[in-house]
Amino acid sequence: MEQALFSVVTDRHNGIPSTNGPRLGTLKHSNSQVDTPAFMFYTKCGSVPYISREVFEKILPDDQALFNFPLPTCLSFYQPLKEFNHGLNAFVGLEKYLSCCSITDCAVDNLQGYNKKDSVAVKTKSGNQLINYEKYMDIIEVFKPTMYVTLSISDINLDSSPSAIEKSVNITNRLFKSCLEQHHQSEILKQSCVIAPIQGGYNVQERIRSATFLSEYQNDVLGFLFDGFFTDGSIVEEIPSDLILPIVNKTMECLPYDKMKIIFGAWTPSLIIDFINSGVDIFDSSFPYITTERNSALIFDYSLKFKNEIIIMDIHHNKDEKTDSSNDYEICLTDTSNFEKFVPIKDSCTCLTCKKHTRSYIHHLLISNELLGSMLLTIHNLHYFNTFFKDIREVLKKK
Repeated sequence: MEQALFSVVTDRHNGIPSTNGPRLGTLKHSNSQVDTPAFMFYTKCGSVPYISREVFEKILPDDQALFNFPLPTCLSFYQPLKEFNHGLNAFVGLEKYLSCCSITDCAVDNLQGYNKKDSVAVKTKSGNQLINYEKYMDIIEVFKPTMYVTLSISDINLDSSPSAIEKSVNITNRLFKSCLEQHHQSEILKQSCVIAPIQGGYNVQERIRSATFLSEYQNDVLGFLFDGFFTDGSIVEEIPSDLILPIVNKTMECLPYDKMKIIFGAWTPSLIIDFINSGVDIFDSSFPYITTERNSALIFDYSLKFKNEIIIMDIHHNKDEKTDSSNDYEICLTDTSNFEKFVPIKDSCTCLTCKKHTRSYIHHLLISNELLGSMLLTIHNLHYFNTFFKDIREVLKKK
C-alpha cells in the first residue's frame, strides 16, 4: 500500500500556479479519495458525535470522507489498540475511510501552561497527561492513521506573550525534527504521512519563521497545518477576518504551492470562503458540531460565484426566519417560536431529518433532553455543511 498523495489542479488558462488563491485538489490513498476544498469529520472517541457509522453512511453515501481523531479523545484506546494491532480506523469501524490524528480537540477549551520542557500536556477524561515525542510516535504507530500532525506546542491565542509565542515555535520545531526522524525509522508508518504544524500565534514574523523552517522538509510531509490561533473551541467564531487573514496570507507565501494546507476550528462559513481564497484546502466539522451543541440548525441561504480570481459568497436573509442572535447562519430549535412549527428545518434541504421530521418535533426532543434531538440536528448540520463544500467545489470547477 502506498502513502497518501495530494495533487492540485493548476490554473486552466496557463497552467501556472499562484502562491495564494482558491484551488481544487485531490487527496488519494489506496482506494479512497477526497476532493478538496473539503473538511475532516470531527470525532470524539473515534466516532462522529451522536451518530453511528451506519447513519453516517446515509448522510455521506459516496465514501468521500476524511476523519479527524483528536488525541485527547482517543488516548484511552492506546492499550486495547496495541493488542488489536490493526489500527484505529479498523477499531472504530471506519477502515475504508481516510484518517488524521491531531494533537488537540479544537471544539473544546484547551489547556494552557501545563507543558513541561519538550513534553506536551494532553487533556483527557482521566486527567492531564504529558506526552513526549517518543511516547507520541509510539501512539501513532499503534493508531496507524493515514496522516498525523507531529507533536507541537499549540496552546497560543491572542493574549499570548511574545516570549510564549517564540517558545512555542522553538519547541514545535524541535519536536517536528524528532518526530520526523522517528517516522523515517519506523517500518509501521511507511503508509502514514506527516502534517507539519505551523505555529507563531498572531505574530507574523514568528509565523514566517515557523513556516520557513518547516518548508525545508517539504519532501517529507504531505501538508501543513495552520495551528496555534486559539485555545477555546467556541471563541473561533468571534475571531475577525481582518486579524487572521493577513497572517495566513503572508505565511502562505512561505509554503510550497503543491502541498496540502489545513486549518482546524469552528470558523464561520464566510471565513471559510476567505481561507479557501487564501489557498487553504481542508478544514474540520467543528462548526456544525458546536452548532448542534447549542441546539441550533444551519439554515443560511447563500449563492457562490467566481469573480476576480476569488470565490464570492452572498448570504441571503429570509425576513420570516428568526436566526440566532449571534450570527446569520442558524436558528435555535429550543426557541419557543418552534413549538408549533410543523415544517422541516429547511424546506429545500434533502437530509434525512428534513425529509421525516418537523421543527416542532425536534424542539420537543431538545427541551425534553432526548438524545434523538441531537442526533437529528447532527444529521442535518453535517449534511448542510457537506453540501456547502460541494457547492464550493462546483464553483471552482466552472471557473
